[in-house]
Amino acid sequence: MGRGGARPGAGRKKKYGEATKLERVPASWSPDDVAAAVRGREIVNQLTVLVESWQQQAAAAARESKTGHYPRTYDKALKLLSELGALLPSALDSNSLKDE
Repeated sequence: MGRGGARPGAGRKKKYGEATKLERVPASWSPDDVAAAVRGREIVNQLTVLVESWQQQAAAAARESKTGHYPRTYDKALKLLSELGALLPSALDSNSLKDE
């Protein structure tokens, strides 16, 4: 019989049932600050997906148009998409919002 070493079922069990990773935050942050930062990151990701989806819908409308350009009713929406894209970390290509 062996002495010591790894044994099946031995050792500390995972608290979350899956692998975890360490992320460092300033010591002055409270748990609420960390939670707010995570929520903020999630909101930015959701906004990025939403803006990209709207941009694709506008491009589809331009392709389906008889003239091949965006409808004039899209002008303000396209300006908003452009401004939102500039604010988001994965900013959209501003050239993709111009008439083709």
